[in-house]
Amino acid sequence: MAEKVNLKIDGIDVSIDKGLTVLDAARKLGIHIPTLCYHEDLCVAGNCRVCMVDREGADNLIPSCATPAEEGMEIYTNTLKVRRARRYIVDLLLTEHR
Repeated sequence: MAEKVNLKIDGIDVSIDKGLTVLDAARKLGIHIPTLCYHEDLCVAGNCRVCMVDREGADNLIPSCATPAEEGMEIYTNTLKVRRARRYIVDLLLTEHR
């Protein structure tokens, strides 16, 4: 049996296998976190940064696709800080492409 880690996402408790990501935990709960570069069949790059989330106690936002879930984490996926960062990141990506 795989070792489990327990965390909270948007105030909801979730238990997932150790080694899975914050994005995996959110998906298990049915919480949508947008992604552009993530694909489950490819190695994790975390390049686009669209999947950024807020971690309680952290100074900076973290990429949910590249961050392993840890015991006791508290994650917020829809704060004003997160939404502004995602919008800014998408705007930057669009300025580089037609």
